[in-house]
Amino acid sequence: MRIDGNTFKLLRIPFSFFLMPLFLFAYSQAETVLHHQALWAFLIIHLLVYPSSNGYNSYVDRDEDSIGGLEKPPMPTEQLFYLTVFLDLSAILLAVFFVNTSFAVCLVLYIAASRAYSSRQIRLKKYPYAGFLTVVFFQGAFTYYMSIAGISGNLLELNAENGFVLLGCSFQIAGAYPLTQIYQHRQDLKEGIVTLSYKLGYAGTFAFTALMFLLCNGFYYLYFTSKNLGMIFFIVQVFFVPIVAYFGYWSYLVKKDKREANFRNTMRMNWVAAICMNSCFIVLIIINKIPLSYISAIETAVPDYRYSQETLASFYSGSTDDLINKRKIKIVAGKTGIETRYSVIADFDKDPGQYEFFSKSADLLPEPGLSQRMQVYQENATKLSVKAVEKIRGFEQINKEITHLITVTCTGLFAPGLDVELMRELRLNPIIQRSSVNFMGCNAAIIALKQADAICRTTPKAKVLVVCTELCTIHFQKQYNDDYLLSNLLFGDGAVAALITSQPSVEYRHSVSIASFNSMVLHNGYSDMAWRLSEKGFIMNLSSYVPDLISRNIEPMLKSVNLDVANFKHWAIHPGGKRIVDDFALALGLDKCALAPTYQVLKDYGNMSSPTVLFVLKEVLEKAKPEHQGNRIFAAAFGPGLSIETMQLQYV
Repeated sequence: MRIDGNTFKLLRIPFSFFLMPLFLFAYSQAETVLHHQALWAFLIIHLLVYPSSNGYNSYVDRDEDSIGGLEKPPMPTEQLFYLTVFLDLSAILLAVFFVNTSFAVCLVLYIAASRAYSSRQIRLKKYPYAGFLTVVFFQGAFTYYMSIAGISGNLLELNAENGFVLLGCSFQIAGAYPLTQIYQHRQDLKEGIVTLSYKLGYAGTFAFTALMFLLCNGFYYLYFTSKNLGMIFFIVQVFFVPIVAYFGYWSYLVKKDKREANFRNTMRMNWVAAICMNSCFIVLIIINKIPLSYISAIETAVPDYRYSQETLASFYSGSTDDLINKRKIKIVAGKTGIETRYSVIADFDKDPGQYEFFSKSADLLPEPGLSQRMQVYQENATKLSVKAVEKIRGFEQINKEITHLITVTCTGLFAPGLDVELMRELRLNPIIQRSSVNFMGCNAAIIALKQADAICRTTPKAKVLVVCTELCTIHFQKQYNDDYLLSNLLFGDGAVAALITSQPSVEYRHSVSIASFNSMVLHNGYSDMAWRLSEKGFIMNLSSYVPDLISRNIEPMLKSVNLDVANFKHWAIHPGGKRIVDDFALALGLDKCALAPTYQVLKDYGNMSSPTVLFVLKEVLEKAKPEHQGNRIFAAAFGPGLSIETMQLQYV
């Protein structure tokens, strides 16, 4: 069948551009996008269903004056009617075979409503309120619902937040629809049609439209804020500005001269609104579909044995008869800022005869060897790690969805390693991708998060589980030089599990996006923080010059990467020691109150090596307030080499 030009013209295919925004909006918000089905759904709606609806309306109305998209419409023929039937049937069949049944059923309902609106037998359009409500529902909420079905293959869950978006879509159409009728009053009256726009009058139509768009905006605000995406709402407002500006200008023209309520001004309003809204939702698609990375959860765990700093200092002091060493231990312990630490070892508050890990003598000789220490590590590291992971809310429901596992440790090694043990204990997917950050010290957690960030930015739907576990106290050694005075009196045991995802989470008051990372290695501190293996355990180098090295270099480092201290409202700094924290605050001109979470973690847990900075970050995130949205967070940790690793985050 050859379609003549006038018949094709009455399909008004370009008019689909004006109806495109809600499909693009649905595409931007769909949690799952089946791209092949989404493309078919788009083509079916915009090249078949909308043109068919336009054509059928023209066939029934036989308009002689201007209609949407055509200033001088030609007269329709029987060919137009049969073409609309063909387009509808094609749309339904293509939906069944190339999209899904739910989408096809939605199409049938939409087509039926469109026919009921225009047909001579039912003619809903002649009823100002019933016709208005039909258009508002089917071209608004129902179109969004239908589009989600086509894009994702799933029906939209009818919960509160989705209720907000459906109402927003309907009020968007409720605002636009009366404006499309404002120039057709006389033509509609000839057909016996009394539209809502006619009943409202010219001034009433503009006032009603303004009210509907305010309600639309209100529901969009509720929708985006309920999803912790308030920033997206403000992005949408930027695109609304030209629409509001032209709307106000046109309203002013009509107030001065009612002849300005004409076809050409109506089409200009349509073009401005469609260009702005389509552009807006395309931007949302880009924002939402480009993977980013978010901290979705941080949970911590410590061993069962909790010791006061006095108890641990007393144990250490009891291992020597040298009064000078005893005095040094007492002085250093009192300056650490630590009140309690945790350990997997049960010996520290027992009499020598009850020791299980150390030799049953006050002098602790002979000391445990490396094999014994690694055995304790293997027996306890997995249990402590699992304890942290299982605190993640709903983890048992998402354990099979974890795509990547990164384990971090520097206090013990065995094979198969901690990663494989966690896979077994947590029943993770056997095809999960694994990696480990080993022997990199206190800043290794940030290095692991850097890996997780890269994964999430390149892998849509990624869920990366980062587990940092350190059993520092198993490396306690009977030595009294400055290095060991510091390490024996600073370090404790702990574990942290962090879930990093490519989609934002509602675990915290605000979603927490990872912005960037920066590193610096201070080669002049090469030997000031280091350790190596020996037959007795780890040999530690931890000099008192470390705080000076950090404090002298942190500000130049930030300046070299164009980071301004004033731009950060929250700080998560690794408590390597009290003097390190004090000097860090002094170097950057920070009030010590800004580092309160760091001091608190140091006080309650000591330095646990790699997990510690995430203990601090957890404290920071859990204290977020509504007014913190948009604030930036700075995290830093320090490791051997001497290396500084920093991370920047933001509440979104």
